[in-house]
Amino acid sequence: MQCSYTAHRSLSMNLRLLSEIQSNQAIMKYTPPKLKAVLWDIDGTLIDTTALIVKALSGTLRHFTGQTVDADTIRSLIGTPLEQQVGYLGDPSEYGTTVEGMQAYFVREYEGSRSQERIIVEAVNALIELKRRGILTALVTSKNDIELANTLPRLGISAYCDAIVGADQTAPYFKPHPRPVLRALELLNVRAEDAVFIGDTVHDVQCGRDAGVRTAAVLWGAATEARLREQKPDFVFVRPDEIAQTFLRLSGLPVEERVSVG
Repeated sequence: MQCSYTAHRSLSMNLRLLSEIQSNQAIMKYTPPKLKAVLWDIDGTLIDTTALIVKALSGTLRHFTGQTVDADTIRSLIGTPLEQQVGYLGDPSEYGTTVEGMQAYFVREYEGSRSQERIIVEAVNALIELKRRGILTALVTSKNDIELANTLPRLGISAYCDAIVGADQTAPYFKPHPRPVLRALELLNVRAEDAVFIGDTVHDVQCGRDAGVRTAAVLWGAATEARLREQKPDFVFVRPDEIAQTFLRLSGLPVEERVSVG
């Protein structure tokens, strides 16, 4: 009886070990789905607007409320829609104005200094290259329709976008709520696991993660590196010229390796 029990126990342990080995092998063989779509934030990702937004929003809040908000706080608001930003210090009606009035003032302030915008050429080139290689492209931004009408012609990328989702298309759900990314996936007709969302703020990473897509953070925008890494995005880009090759590899498309000279 003892021999039978020992043999049975040994067989059970061996089967368990075999099951664990097979499970580990399956994990090791697992590869994520190939990338089919890239969703892009605009401000701070494709175009450097951080200083301009800080200046325009700070001026707007000071004009209507008489209060000064420090630059770091303003930067933390970037990535949320303008109607929320202008209400940071409370209901505009408390200051004898309206959300619409404050938004209009902000837009005038912003557009008056629009020459300070700097297109991040390498990031825009990456968007264009990926689209030309067959990867679906969408813009997912907290800009409203008025802001988009001003900014998109200066960016010159509308022809390369399969979908554009702004704040007015998903109200009352804005980043970091997942609805903006989910709406983009609906328009592109792709699964969450086949897409990645790239942006420069904590709101972008949270929005993408909660929508089930892979997330990428860039370090040349509004949020600090520490705050972005706390969110544990799937990718972190230090330089915009890293984007195209990384996403081409994820898509299974051939990558032209750069040769360093000197």
